[in-house]
Amino acid sequence: MQRRWAAIYLAFFLVMAASAYSVMAVAEEPAIDIEGDTYQQGDTLEANGTTYTATEVGGSEATFEYDTTQQQQTTFANNSVVEYGGDEYNVTIESAGEPDSFTLTEELDVESILQNDSRVDNQTYEREDGTEFVRYEDGTTQPLDEYLPEPDREQFSTGDSIDHANITKTVDSVSSSEAVLTWEETTTESIGAEEGENATVGGTQYVATFPENGTVMLSTDIEGYQQTVDDREYFHQRLSGLNYVIIFSLAAGFILAAAAFMPRRE
Repeated sequence: MQRRWAAIYLAFFLVMAASAYSVMAVAEEPAIDIEGDTYQQGDTLEANGTTYTATEVGGSEATFEYDTTQQQQTTFANNSVVEYGGDEYNVTIESAGEPDSFTLTEELDVESILQNDSRVDNQTYEREDGTEFVRYEDGTTQPLDEYLPEPDREQFSTGDSIDHANITKTVDSVSSSEAVLTWEETTTESIGAEEGENATVGGTQYVATFPENGTVMLSTDIEGYQQTVDDREYFHQRLSGLNYVIIFSLAAGFILAAAAFMPRRE
């Protein structure tokens, strides 16, 4: 009698385990059912006049790159030395009135000029009155400012273009203390998109998902994606519960079978 009841309970637990397993075998995880545009590497997205290019798409990550243009500026202070045309120039701005231009005057390399002229000494001298001069081989002298060649001078007014630091810039404004140069500079920025993460592109917020390898979908249905995430979590909770049913049913059946067939004391 004991073994008969044990067999009945064992069959019951086996049926429970088999039923749980059959439900697990046919159960399907909820699919992400949202609408959006899909992109592969090299595809572009136009938003608010900006072009976004998918540069990296794979696994659960994607990158969109775009160019942004910003206005930059630099200043030439009055009586300062700046680089121009590969040489150094002194900045001069008229202090009277309201200036609208400035002058760049070449800074002569006196040492190099003297070294390249075999007629004079390789150094300058100074008279008692402070005048700097050069001495020729024949002993004659000449004031330095008369000896040196006429330096190069360039004048620029508001609105003129000037090549500075390998960039074409525009003279935006001139005051008695400085000249302001402006230019536009284009840089490449990037936006990262990961599975389930929000990404703002062109002022619009999207959620990213990857329906297949090498493809990313951007959707504005953020609530719909979150609902799918919740449904998937619930689905896995139920699967976990069925796993426990199988484990406990098999364990209980084993214990009953073992107990039923234990030898009895007479």
